Amino acid sequence: MIYTVELPGPGRLATMAKPRLRDLPTLREAGVDVLVCALTAEDFADAGLADEPRAAVAAGLQFVHLPIPDWTVPDRDEILPTLRDLAARLDAGASIVTHCWAGIGRSSLLAASIMVLSGLEPDDAWARITKARGHQVPDTEQQREWVRTLSA
Repeated sequence: MIYTVELPGPGRLATMAKPRLRDLPTLREAGVDVLVCALTAEDFADAGLADEPRAAVAAGLQFVHLPIPDWTVPDRDEILPTLRDLAARLDAGASIVTHCWAGIGRSSLLAASIMVLSGLEPDDAWARITKARGHQVPDTEQQREWVRTLSA
């Protein structure tokens, strides 16, 4: 299931739990341009998704891999250039879906980060994702605070 976040701009942003490989063409058919994955190498192995990068590209998706261990936050210096690029793509009208294992913590952190870098306030970004998901996000206060640093 894809949870589309209501946004003021032309782009489309959504979160989801880990997809099945056979669902990747359906994402592209639904208009998704970019699939952003927060799974680690260990997650890929545990989920049987080792082939996700290749399968996503074969389905016509741009695949962006930003591995973040579960219940943690990423290294700001490593991830910020890619997040800025994703925010620019969103502002230009791209359709972006972020995913992790369950689609709550890491995928929401990435989506909130993209929204903040596109000009939304952190609390507004989290509220929009929570509304779309029907589930309170993020998983941890550390994730909430990490996104807040992007607006400083």
